[in-house]
This record gives sequence, structure tokens and C-alpha cells, in this order.
Amino acid sequence: MNQFPPLADAKGEKFFKLAKDHYFQGHYIKALEIILKDLSFLKGNDKNPVAYLHGTIFRNLAEKTENLDLKVTYLLCSAEIFTACRPFSGVAALSLFNLAQLLDSKYYYKKALDQANVIIGAAQKLEYLKHIIETSESKLVEFKNGTYLVEEEDNSEEDMESEEDKTKTESEFVRGLKEYWSGLSVEIKRKFMKVSVAGFTSYVQRLYGREGRDALEKVLGFVRKDKRWRLWVCRCCSEEFSSGEECKNHLEQKHGAGFQADVAMALAQRVSESWGSMICDGGWEPVDTVAAVEMIKTLLIVYENGWSKDLPLAADEERRKLLQEIRLLLVKFCDRKILSRSVIEWMVDCVVNHLEKLGVSKHRLTECGLVETPQSICCLECPELNQILGLLKRIKCESDDATELVCRAVDSFYNGARVKEKIDFDSKFSSLLLDKRLLQGKIAEFDEEGAISFLNAYAHYAKANAGGDDIISWLTETSPGDENFQFPRPIRAHNLDVWMAVLGAVQFTCRTMGTQYYAKKFRVRDFSEVLADAKNLCTGENERRRNFPDGQRKTYASLLCDECERKHLMTDASSSSIVTRLYLTAVVDILKGELHPKFDLPELEDCLKVIRDHKNVSDDEVLNSIDNLKSVMTDKVPLIDSKIFVIENSRVNLINDLVRLSVFDYRSYILRPLKEFLLDELAAAQALIFLSENKQDKEKNPGSKKRRRRNRKRTSTSKPGVLDQNVQHVTSPSLKEDSMEQDQEEAAKDMQNMPGEESPLKHLEPVAHAEDPPIYNSALDMTLKALCHTKILKEYLVKNRNQFYDHREERLPCAIGKFFTAFVSKQMKEEGVYSCLLSDLLASIEEVYSMTSYAAELLVSILEFWPCWECPEIESVVTHNFTLEEYERVSCSRCRQKPNYPEQSSYGIVIAADSIRDLKCAFGNIKFEDILKMIRMEDKMLCDIKTGGCGKANFVHHIISRCPPIFTIVLEWEKGETEKEISETRKALHWEIDMSRLYGGLEPSTKYRLVSMVGCGEEEKEEYICLAYKKNRWVSFSDGASSAKEVVGNWKSVVRFCGEKKVRPEILFYEALQRPNK
Repeated sequence: MNQFPPLADAKGEKFFKLAKDHYFQGHYIKALEIILKDLSFLKGNDKNPVAYLHGTIFRNLAEKTENLDLKVTYLLCSAEIFTACRPFSGVAALSLFNLAQLLDSKYYYKKALDQANVIIGAAQKLEYLKHIIETSESKLVEFKNGTYLVEEEDNSEEDMESEEDKTKTESEFVRGLKEYWSGLSVEIKRKFMKVSVAGFTSYVQRLYGREGRDALEKVLGFVRKDKRWRLWVCRCCSEEFSSGEECKNHLEQKHGAGFQADVAMALAQRVSESWGSMICDGGWEPVDTVAAVEMIKTLLIVYENGWSKDLPLAADEERRKLLQEIRLLLVKFCDRKILSRSVIEWMVDCVVNHLEKLGVSKHRLTECGLVETPQSICCLECPELNQILGLLKRIKCESDDATELVCRAVDSFYNGARVKEKIDFDSKFSSLLLDKRLLQGKIAEFDEEGAISFLNAYAHYAKANAGGDDIISWLTETSPGDENFQFPRPIRAHNLDVWMAVLGAVQFTCRTMGTQYYAKKFRVRDFSEVLADAKNLCTGENERRRNFPDGQRKTYASLLCDECERKHLMTDASSSSIVTRLYLTAVVDILKGELHPKFDLPELEDCLKVIRDHKNVSDDEVLNSIDNLKSVMTDKVPLIDSKIFVIENSRVNLINDLVRLSVFDYRSYILRPLKEFLLDELAAAQALIFLSENKQDKEKNPGSKKRRRRNRKRTSTSKPGVLDQNVQHVTSPSLKEDSMEQDQEEAAKDMQNMPGEESPLKHLEPVAHAEDPPIYNSALDMTLKALCHTKILKEYLVKNRNQFYDHREERLPCAIGKFFTAFVSKQMKEEGVYSCLLSDLLASIEEVYSMTSYAAELLVSILEFWPCWECPEIESVVTHNFTLEEYERVSCSRCRQKPNYPEQSSYGIVIAADSIRDLKCAFGNIKFEDILKMIRMEDKMLCDIKTGGCGKANFVHHIISRCPPIFTIVLEWEKGETEKEISETRKALHWEIDMSRLYGGLEPSTKYRLVSMVGCGEEEKEEYICLAYKKNRWVSFSDGASSAKEVVGNWKSVVRFCGEKKVRPEILFYEALQRPNK
């Protein structure tokens, strides 16, 4: 059966398919956005598959998270979604059962059992439903018998470990920035706090493209108009509000977070404030009831805050203790806001009944005002006080619905979105003014208002004390909040999963009150009316007997039976028989002498059969049964009302937390790019000073070192920054064998699995074995091995294996084509083929270029002469996999000109190894991509005077227009570098980089993973080595004749291995973890 069947509505099916695609890719937030935004219009049966996908997303979220609070919140939401859609009641029961197991909760075991019993017919076929029913019943029996024990887990060690994890050491990079900051003048520091809106906007556009600029302009437009940073946003419909109360009303009225009108009518009434005050302030001393009765009958009693000093007190210690227990419970209920008016009325009825026995009428008690005060309870004797205490002890103050866990989950997300720093603007709205307290120290309190002031920047910072470096800590710390939500995503996506889960929890709470407690209260009311009717029927028979003593006498049981027969006959088969069934059910309970009502509403014929069988029940038994059931019903009302208030408190807490979660602070939205912008500016100035000083030192002491490749021109790139995100290791695709020949065999198998296709070798001449031994070049051999171990390249070659073109007239393209044709076929396995192909390719290269042994130059030769496909419409191998296209953008900081330069293409970047080493040593724990940014930002462009510019040197920003699946980095080494220098350079490398830190125009966290690299061994021998990541481990290859390989291990082992072999990495091949959008 299809898990998510297609929809009948064509428009809906289009969006539903997109939502399913996001779901299967694990992009749950994007799937939820589509469900809320684009699928809310669906009606009828089309809603069911969407609801199933909706609920399944939250079940998956619950399964993936390790956080108990979030797991409970997600499961509650899934239970609500599936419960609301009747076809999925079984899955709803499963979610409730998961909650019960997770929390060892009697409350949810009972709910799971009730939900599973709704579909008991299906339970006979579905094993998981039978398991839910059997397990829940067993657990509930254990809870009832008190045999179910929950072992408390000792989490002390985990808590200690988590506390230790929170301790972070300050990196050398941060210490370097603090040192640089401390050397700046006070005026420069104050000027730094004034952030140009235009400069920040330009930075955002370079980093995030048009989407980022639009998002920032929306923020600036809002704050300029409303003069505040905070607003409330409904994630369901994206409606915005200026206050929490507006948002709360909207959620209750539009999204099921409140009560329906019919349910609201049945709301229990809380005790009045005056009663609460009297309960808390009174002395609760026992009254001498006999003496007080005479006063009540004759005198006017004066009360002060509900208590009278006129009533005589009794020296009864037992009654005093009972009254104090009652007082403590009532005060507790008042504090928890669960004391209902029905509880007070029930206690007052006890007082009235007791005093009526002593000759005081209810009218007199009302007239003297005693029943309007808690002191009336002090007139009761021990039996009545014990009865009241027994009822009060049955009232629970807290619910077992795990609301506190949901609220705790909300706290963690809400606190992450709170902001301490005020951000204002200058009077012209041209500059953001950072909180001047950042210059003085850390800010302790959160700014919950988010109000914006428009100030004179000079006057604002004139007296600001600039001593301290806490602003550097603020800039370099990761902004709290949802890591899955970052600028410039639509604000609707902020905490969307948690927000929707909490809304589901609120809706589930409302459903619980509506279907369980309010429904039960209605049943109690209706049942009490039936008991009253039955009692009146019996009373009428007594009156008839007195008036007609000689008349025919009927028993109460027969009268009730006749009334049931009459109601049965009057019930229309087409109309609802609920009222009649309830009446007959009550009569069954009366005649059978049940201690508690069943409320099960069986069929009418079944009820009548039982009633006819009990027509001989005596009158006394009938009256006693009626009185007993009335007493039980009377006790149930205050208990139900108290439970309603407990659940209502849960709903109020949840809706208040949902409103808190609806808060969106635009400061937290822009803080990340704002900090990056400021940090880039600060680090750029620091790095330029460092590189300039380092260059001057080298010019003073030139030494004997020379660049190995002088013809490489270093390119420029964006300004530096600090990468705030931690690296998450993703398992790389594993290959079946550990040698290039085995990779080639795997590719050949892919070809064999395609019947009816011709071999790509059909049009190529067989490779002949040369009589002379083939020539060999270690650099070429290892470079080819590294290329062949890039999975993306291999997939592209296999996919287009029938498009290899025979370039016989051009020797070098022909040699390249033959080599990679053999790679995707079985021919490479034949003895001597690899050596001959390698020799032929080397000879072809030497015909075009002079003799070279440098791997990077050989790589360029291969890429520049790679043959095109037979079909010209297919994108070439080099263009598709290696070519990076970018635009240079310059925004002059003086004259604001923005000249556009033509698009440029390259195969990657070339970086000086000594610059990597110098920056790593200078800044310590700095990410590899940030080192690359700092090095490449050294180049600047002059604002062209010929085109109206001012001639100022400006940073060059590179915006990527084509991001290749394979990104290549070439390291330039100097001759004569020491082992220590080489080692320090290797340690600076990393096997994962974030391309969005190097180029603008990419989504944040565009990660690339190192899959292979080429390195040179000892400088005198010029022997090369290839390292490739295979089967979750690194493997080395050397010596093309024997294809020797060696398992190295993890990345740390690679660094150690290169140190032992004295390897200098020269070519690094990175693959995109996910295919880039551009």
C-alpha cells in the first residue's frame, strides 16, 4: 500500500509531491512549510494523506532527537494530528503508547488504551494494536495494585560530563583579536560601534545574494516604521502582531488553542477572590455548634472578612486538626487556581444538611450569612469533616500530561532567541548604533522590549568607556538560537517544528477537555437529571398510594420498567436515541444496585432485557440505590471541575509558552551576519597589518628560498571571517575495493549492467605492448590516481561512457580519452595496459609542454586538453566537474562606485604554503577556510579613475556563479623549507571546508569534503604519493609499477603519515557533500 497516496486535486498534488520530496530527503522544516502554506486549502479525502505526512514528520522528529523534552513535545503533536483524523486512530494510539512508555505514565497508558479500543475491530488484524491494548491493560493493573515501580536513573555522571563540555578554552585567534583591539585608540573603538547600513547591506548582498538583501531591507523597513525589533508571528498563517495578547487571541480563535462555544458554556467556575481571601485569612477554629445554633436562630451575626468573633468556640482538638488539614488543602487549591465553586457548594451542602438536623433551616442560614463564609465548615462534627477531607484528598493539583516537559522545551528555544544588546540608529537611519555597554563589559539582563531610539551617534558614544575587550568575545561567540534557521530564511521557518509541536500539544489538551472532562460533566448532569426523574416517579407513586389506599399498588421497579418501555416506543428509529439510552442505562444501574454509574450506553434492547429481569426489586432497594447514585453524582461534580481546572492550567501554560515562542526578534535574525561583517572588518585590518609586517621581514632577510613555480598568479577573494559552525562528519561513500584498478572494475560492472549498449572501447584501437619499457612520471601517476578516486568524476564518466570521442588527429586529447575510457572498462586490468596508457599520456603531454615533474602543472595539462564528448550537447567533463565561474565585485568605500568586471573561470585556487603556515602560527585555532580568506584578501583593486573613480584601493569580493562538484586547491611550496615548517603547514589543512566562507552567492554551510590529494615526498627524490578516502578510511598509493597501497586510517593518521614520509601536499581535491545549487 502506498504510504502517501496521490491527491485528487492537481494543484494540491504538485505541492504534496514537493513536500514528500523534502520529507524523504530529511528536510522536515521545508516540508512543514509547504504543508502549512500551500496545502491548507485541501478538503475532503485529500486532507488525509497530508495529515498522515504531517503526523509522520513529528514522529520522525521525536525518534531522531535525544532531548526528552522535545521528544515528548513532538509525540504529543503527532498524537493530536492522528487523533484529529479518524482513519489514523491506530497511529494516534501508537504515539500515545510511545509517550506512556517514555514517561512511565498511567495517564498516557489509559489514553492509548482508549484510543486503541476505538478501533477494536481492526485490532483483531493489527498486531501492534493488540500489543498496545494488552500492555496498557497490564500496566494499568500494576498501577492500580501499586506493584509498578519506576527506577530512578542516576544521571550524576552525565551531568558532570555535560558541565565539563560547557567549559571552552579561548582560541589563539580570539586572543590575537583582543590584543589587536586593546591597541586601538578610544576614538577608533567608538567609531567601530557605528555600523554603516549601506556597508552592511552591501556585505549581505555579496554573501547571500538578492535573497539576503531583500530580507535585510524588510527588517530595516519594519524597524524604521514600528521603532521596535520585536513582533509576534503566527507560524500557521504568517500573521504578525504587535502584542502577545493579540497573538494569544488569534491562536485561540483561529487555530484551535481555545474552547468552542458549547464547551465554554460548561466551564467550571473558580471560587471568587473574596472566598479565597476568607479561606487564607481565617483562624479555622472549631465552633461550639450546639451553642451557636441558638445564636443563629435569634441574633444577627457580624462578620469581619468572613469570620465572626461572636460564634462560640469549642475546645475540640480532633476537630481543630481536621479543620487545619482542610484549610491547608483549600489554600493549596487556591494558590494553584484549581478550587472550583462546586467544591464550596458541596461543602456548604454538608453544612446545611448537618444544621437542618439541629433545627436550623436553609433559609435562616442564608439570611444570617453563615453559608457564605468558610466559618460555616467549622460548625461540622468529625464525621462530616472527615467526609470533606476525604473528597479534598481525591483532588489532584497537577496533571500527569507532561506539560512541564513541553514548557521546558519551549524555555530552551525561547531563551535562545532572546537578545541582551540594544541596537539603535542614528537620526538619518544611515548607521546602526551598537550597544555602548559592549565597550565597557558584559551585559547581564535581556532586553525584552526591543525598542529603538534614533540618536546622535557622536553624542551617544562621547562618554562611553572603551576599556576592556568583551566586545571581541561577543563578536566571536556563536549567537544562540535555532541552528536550522539562519538569515535570510523567511521568519515563518523560525522554530517552526517546535512551534507547531507546541500548538499540537495545546490542541491535544483542548481535545482532552472537550472529549473527556466536559463530556463526562455533561453525562453526570444528564445522569443526575434521570435520577431526579426516577425519584420523582417514586415520590408520585407514594402520593398516589396515600390518596388511593385501596387502589392498585405498583412497585417502583415496575413503574421504572413501564416508563422505559414507553420511552422506547416513543423513540423514532431515524432520530437520535442517546437521551433514551442514557435514561435506560441509569434505570439499569438503579435496579442492579450499582455503586457507580457505568455510562456505557448499551443498545436499547439489551437495556430493556435487563430491566424486565429486575422488575421484582423491592421499593426500599430502589430508593437506596437512587440515593446512593445521587450521592456519587454529587461527589463527581467537584472532582470533575477540579480536573478541568488542572487541565485548563496546562492549557494556559502551554498557550502562554506558545505566545512566547511566537516572539520574533529581528536583532537575533541579523546578529549572525552583523557579527560576521564586523569581525571581517576587524580581522581584515589585523591580517593586513600582520601580512605587511611579515612581508617586510622576508624582504629584509630574503635567504635562499625561492618559489617553486613563479608563473602562478595568486587570485583574490572575499574578506576573512570566523567560521562559527562546528564540523559535522558525514560518512563518505564507501567503495568496494582499495585500488584504482578495483574502482575501474566497479565502473565496468556498471556498464555490464546495461544490456544492449555497445562497449566504449569498440571504436578505439587496442593498446599494444611496447617493446621498450614505458616511460614513467610519479607526479602524473599519482595525479591520475587522485582524479580516479573522486567519486563524482567517476559517476559522470560512467554515465556518459558511450560518448567518448576518438580524437585521433590530436594526440594529447586522444591519450586522455583512451586512459579514462579504459578506466570505466575492464581493459585497465589487463597486464601492462595501465603502464602503457600512462607512458603514452606522458609522451603526449611532453609534445605540448616542456618536460615537467610538478603535479599541478600536469593537472592543468590534463584539464585543458580533456576531450569533449561525441555529443556536443553534453557538458564537458572539465566544465561540469571542475570549472568554477565567478564575478569580481568592488564597492569603493570612498566614492561608492561599484564597477562590474567580466566573469572569470578557473579550476580552483592556488595558495602559498608559507602564508598558510604563517597565519596558522599567528592565530592558532583558526579554520582552514578562514586562513584561505585571509591570504587571498591581500590583493586589492584600485577604484578606476578613468571611469570616474577615486583611485582608492578596495577589497575584491568574489561572487560565485558556478560552483563545481569538485573544488581544487593547489599549494605552492618554497625550496628548502624545513621539516618543522612543512609539518606546521600540514596541521593547518582540514578535510572539510565551507565554500560559503570563500565565495558569495552560496547558501550558508555549503560543505566540501576532501576525497583525495597528491603530495610530494622528499625534495631531492621528487617522488609523489596519492592519498584517497575509501571505505571510511584513508589509503595511500605510491609507485605506479606495483600499485603499492597502504591503509593509513583517519585524518589524524594522515597528518602523522605525511610527517613520517615527509610529504608536502600539493593538490587537494574536495567534493561537495551536497550538489551545489549554483
